[in-house]
Amino acid sequence: MVANAVEVETRDSSESDATTRSEEEMTDGESADAFAVTAHLRASPTGAAARRQQAVLDRLRSLEATGTIEDLTIERWGARVNVPVSEADRDDAVALYAELERAAARTGVQLEPFFESRKAVGGLLSSGPPTERIIVFPVVSITIRRAGELTGLYPCWSDGVHERVEDCLGALANDDPVENLD
Repeated sequence: MVANAVEVETRDSSESDATTRSEEEMTDGESADAFAVTAHLRASPTGAAARRQQAVLDRLRSLEATGTIEDLTIERWGARVNVPVSEADRDDAVALYAELERAAARTGVQLEPFFESRKAVGGLLSSGPPTERIIVFPVVSITIRRAGELTGLYPCWSDGVHERVEDCLGALANDDPVENLD
């Protein structure tokens, strides 16, 4: 299993996951101010984690079907991402984590304990190329983008408040603000 592999789910035009469109491609009924929602899922979850992911996916797809979400992307990647990545691996997850770190530094939100970056510890059981650090992603997270800019992240800590994925889903359903990175 390649730890850094990112798999983006797509559907044909009769289905609705993973549509990323530029403003030029939007139809007349769509708003140029619309935001994009991306669900980032840990690959191959088991038990409760798989059920939680499925519940979040079902809710997102329902919100997309009602038009609440115009642009939904689903991404899956390994639970751990090794840094640096090898040439055979994709570094999308590493780039996202770096973007999340920059947003956290800029806005004062806290990524930990949901996202974790730790120094790799070499040992006899290590195989493959040397790893400097390991990034651990949560079972499910959601990012919000407007005009390509990261404007929302769930889960995170913001001003001492745990902003959960479920909080994002509820805000989307109620047409409340979800962009928490200002």
